Amino acid sequence: MSLESLFILNTAGYGGGPPAFARYLASVPSLADAEPVWSGPQDTVCIHIQRKELVYLGIVSEEVPPIEILEFLDGVVQALSEYIGQLSELTIKENFVTVYQLLSEMVDSGSVVTTDTTVLRGLVPVPSLVNRVIENVSGIGLGSEKRPNVNTSATPWRRQGIRHTTNEFFVDIVERIDTIVDSSGSIISYDVSGDISCKSRLSGMPDLVMVLNRPDIMDDVAFHPCVRRRKWDEERTIGFVPPDGQFKLASFHAAMDTSPKVLPLHVRALSTRKDNVYTVEVILEPGQCNGRPIEKVSVKVPLPQQAYNIGVQCKTGTHAVSNARSPQVEWNLKTVKSADRGLRLVIQYLLRSASAGSAEKGSAASSAEQGALAAFIDFEVAGFSASSIKVDALRLLRESYKLFKGVRYVTMAGSYQVRF
Repeated sequence: MSLESLFILNTAGYGGGPPAFARYLASVPSLADAEPVWSGPQDTVCIHIQRKELVYLGIVSEEVPPIEILEFLDGVVQALSEYIGQLSELTIKENFVTVYQLLSEMVDSGSVVTTDTTVLRGLVPVPSLVNRVIENVSGIGLGSEKRPNVNTSATPWRRQGIRHTTNEFFVDIVERIDTIVDSSGSIISYDVSGDISCKSRLSGMPDLVMVLNRPDIMDDVAFHPCVRRRKWDEERTIGFVPPDGQFKLASFHAAMDTSPKVLPLHVRALSTRKDNVYTVEVILEPGQCNGRPIEKVSVKVPLPQQAYNIGVQCKTGTHAVSNARSPQVEWNLKTVKSADRGLRLVIQYLLRSASAGSAEKGSAASSAEQGALAAFIDFEVAGFSASSIKVDALRLLRESYKLFKGVRYVTMAGSYQVRF
């Protein structure tokens, strides 16, 4: 794989990126509609992912499987997040030296070397507050006084001689629900995927065995290199020598064909028209989440570009109307509890009439007259698993110390769409 250029762009204006790519993004209704793989000028291909307010763009001109570039870009996001925390234009500028060092180690002459943060921590020091202040003032990267030796043992993800005062191991199972629900509330498509992320602070060279309650419904499983694949294939248990620090142990897809399709948040969306007045109504109610509160709820309703005189009513939460690319109403609620019923958002707006013209314009006008087409939902439920996959046991081998362990379950919305 040969990567020619890598850009990190702000979604506000895509400044500093290829002009042709910026024009392409400006031509689509929203970033969600932009193709992740786009053929650019001069036989180049632009491959990008979006994470919150930033776009990560890789450019290639040779025949390369796009999934490799997408996986690399995702690895870049994971590595930068672990080093500098919340990623934004400001934090990347403040930690420019660290970002530059990380990218230099991850890519060599266009070839990807590694995105494993366990390996990177042995090459690039985690920035301290004092070093960051000096680097920002002087513009000189301090780095580490002595460059660590690269681990070339049989377990390159874990060096010898690690010692911790307390031996802890924490597991996060984070699941995402991708679904499309029609106007009558029927589920058109439903999919659950997840990640098993860990934080290890264990001394010595521990060997762990993780036992899950429903390994039979897990397919398309991708493991960290530390996992012994044969043990999984034969016993359906996960045996591994963990890296030190944070790492992703596995990602998986949950086969829910024979299981009930669980929706933690029920959303009904209605769109009506009277003369030239369009009304959109979104109603929220808690679903099947074992009585857990639903947090960080966000409902986004994109409106046609011709919409104007937009009025919004909601008794609970906050709302905002934005017109960055096309009108959009966003409704935010901190928490939806099990006792909450009939939480309602009402949007009313008018549409400017489109002038008659070519068939293309007529088609666009006809599409606009349909009004809003869908609502996009975000939420998070702590302590709940949509697939019911849980950790039954976590056993420690080779070492004799007492292991403190904890497991946390989180279910959130992936691509959660409700059509009108």
